[in-house]
Amino acid sequence: MSTRGLNFFNRWMSAHLPNATTDDPAAVADLAGEMMKAAEREGIPANEINEEVSVFELVFEAMQHREGSSTQGDQTVRALLAGRLAREAQITEEQARELINLVGTDWSSLLREAHFLKERDL
Repeated sequence: MSTRGLNFFNRWMSAHLPNATTDDPAAVADLAGEMMKAAEREGIPANEINEEVSVFELVFEAMQHREGSSTQGDQTVRALLAGRLAREAQITEEQARELINLVGTDWSSLLREAHFLKERDL
C-alpha cells in the first residue's frame, strides 16, 4: 500500500467505520467496496491501496477491533505487510517489522532493503 493509500485508508476508516463490530462477510465487503469507490473519487487508484494487502482483510480487522485507536488500520496494514515481506524476501517477521518502521510502507523500498538485509546475512 502506498503512503497516500495508507493515509486515505486511515482517514476514511476513522470517518466511516460503523460503531458495531461484525464478522458478516457481506457487511465487510460492502464497506470495502464503499472505501474503494471513495478512493477512486479522490483520484487514488485501487492498486495504491490493495497492491500488497487485501482491502477486505483490512476492513475486517478494523471492524473486529473497532474499540481500538485511530491507528488500528495502520497497525493492521503494517502487520499484513510484515507477513508478506517476510514470506517474499525470506526474512523473519521481526526483521520485516523493523524494516517497515525504518523505511515506511513503500513496497518497492521494502523489498529492496529486505534483499540487502538478506544478502548481508548470507
